[in-house]
Amino acid sequence: MDLDYNLLKSLSEEHGDSFYLLDSNTFEKNYSELITSFRKLYPKTFIGYSYKTNYIPRLCSIINKNKGFAEVVSEMEYDLAVKVGVDPVNIIVNGPYKTKATLTKFLIQGSLVNIDSLYEVQLVKEISEEFPEKEFRIGVRCNFQINSSYISRFGIDIDNPGFYDTFHILNGIPNVSLEGIHCHFPDRQLDLYKIRVQTMLRLSAEVFDTPPKFIDIGGGYFGKMPLTLANQFSVKMASYEDYANLIAGEFAFFFRETPDEKKPKLIIEPGSAIVADTMSFVAKAIEIKKVKNKQIVTTSGSKFNLGSFSSPINLPLEVYSSNNDLRQQKDTFEIAGYTCIENDYLYKDYFGTIKKGDFLVFSNVGSYSIVFKPPFILPNCAIIELGKNNEINIVRRKETFDDVFITYTL
Repeated sequence: MDLDYNLLKSLSEEHGDSFYLLDSNTFEKNYSELITSFRKLYPKTFIGYSYKTNYIPRLCSIINKNKGFAEVVSEMEYDLAVKVGVDPVNIIVNGPYKTKATLTKFLIQGSLVNIDSLYEVQLVKEISEEFPEKEFRIGVRCNFQINSSYISRFGIDIDNPGFYDTFHILNGIPNVSLEGIHCHFPDRQLDLYKIRVQTMLRLSAEVFDTPPKFIDIGGGYFGKMPLTLANQFSVKMASYEDYANLIAGEFAFFFRETPDEKKPKLIIEPGSAIVADTMSFVAKAIEIKKVKNKQIVTTSGSKFNLGSFSSPINLPLEVYSSNNDLRQQKDTFEIAGYTCIENDYLYKDYFGTIKKGDFLVFSNVGSYSIVFKPPFILPNCAIIELGKNNEINIVRRKETFDDVFITYTL
């Protein structure tokens, strides 16, 4: 995107002082590069895009167009996948909360459901008895230790005797097809991915007599980012190729003697890795005031707009000004939000020049920003995509009072 002050000012006058800029071409390119890097080593790799990370319908449609799967964790996300044209057989349902009604819906439609608990095993058993004419596709989410600093709360503990009972119970249900196993952890480090992959491959050999239909390694991958952002992480960055060489490489070796038609699908579930760098957030500098020895910029945005409200990381920032006077003295600024929360800062210790009326553009905000942003104090802002000649496409209009309060009664 070729941005300048006049373009941002024009967009602001029509859509408000804050808005997102979407680049769906970059999203599609990221998807293609990631899947290609894996399929070079293990051709039966498939991507299940994490809807919870960013469920802009335009992005979800791109995944479907490119024959990717939808990875969802709620009925809302499931219905969105169907709405944008995803065949239910290409929907992967994860997550710890599934009511009997929603689980029935997912199973009857033919979607793949990964069981998260022993309670859900019992629900599947009940539903299968109620619909004996239907065949249900099931996977099991596996819980195991990959990082000594925390214990995951998701999936069935492989050290619990109930883990193996789960497979015995599910295999004993006539109309249940136990297709594979799943895991997911937030750790991005390659060494921990190695533990993840090797454990899942070992488990697949233990709980299946022949290779399963799929092994789902989950998500949590690093995406593309500038060094200024990457250097703020406490762990070393990994590229698409790094992940592919490790994960797809391990799969290729493990199943080297298995005929191609019997090799399992390798499913990965990226979210941030392909969507983070596809969005920017624009906020206007409303006022600059000095408090004690600090220069504080009040903006029309909030840390909630960035998806980094619990993180000390400063996202990449560019300032667009109507007057780029190189003689203007640089200073250190604390860039604050519009909310009444004391610690609402979008950027700490920014060194540069900012004037009232400037536009601040934060990049790499595509991950967990719009999906986490509440209608707190202000309705949500517009999402805009600029075409080749800066033609404007409204991806989401700016929300209004009625959008926020339509579900309430007096």
